[in-house]
Amino acid sequence: MNKSDWQKFIEQYSKDYDDSQDRDGKLYYPYISDEGFLKKDDFLKNLWQWKMQVHYYNKNSKKALKLMEGKKEKIRNFRKSKPSFDELCNFSREIFPTGLIYPIFLMHICKPEEYPIFDQHVFRAFTYRTKNIIVDKPKSIEDYQKYKEFVFQIKKYGFSLRSIDKSLMAYGQSLVNSKKILK
Repeated sequence: MNKSDWQKFIEQYSKDYDDSQDRDGKLYYPYISDEGFLKKDDFLKNLWQWKMQVHYYNKNSKKALKLMEGKKEKIRNFRKSKPSFDELCNFSREIFPTGLIYPIFLMHICKPEEYPIFDQHVFRAFTYRTKNIIVDKPKSIEDYQKYKEFVFQIKKYGFSLRSIDKSLMAYGQSLVNSKKILK
C-alpha cells in the first residue's frame, strides 16, 4: 500500500479504536512520555493498568507489576541507554519467562519509539494485510520481528506508532467479528 492508502486505512480504523474512557489520556500518554516515565513514580502502575484493563486486579497481574516495580530503575536506565534487542528481550524474560505479549510490552515501555505494542489483534491485522489469512495468535519472537518491520514500513510515511497501533488494533478486532459472521 502507498501513503495515501495507509492514510485512509489509519483514518478509517483509528475511529473504531475504543478509548471511550480516555484510558490513553489518563494512563498511557502521561506515563509513556520521557517526562512521565523518568519523573513520575507511578509510571509502571499506570502503564500496566492501561495494558491489563479489567485484568489489572487479578493475582498474576499484581505479581507481574510487583516484579516490574522491583526493577524500576533498570527499566528507567534502558530508556536512557541504547540496549540491543537481545538485551531488552532477555531482561523482559526475567519478569515474563513465558509468552510474547507482556515481555514485548515491557520492551515497549523501555523504548516506545523502537518497539511497537504487540497483541493478538494487531498480529491478526498484520497477517491478514500481508498474507490474506487470519492468524489469531503469534507463536514466536520472529513473528514480532516481522510485525515490527511491517509497522516501520508504515511509519516511514510519517504516521506515529500509536496511530498505527490503534488502527491495526481496531482492524484486527473487526476481523474477529467478520470471522464469526462467516461461520
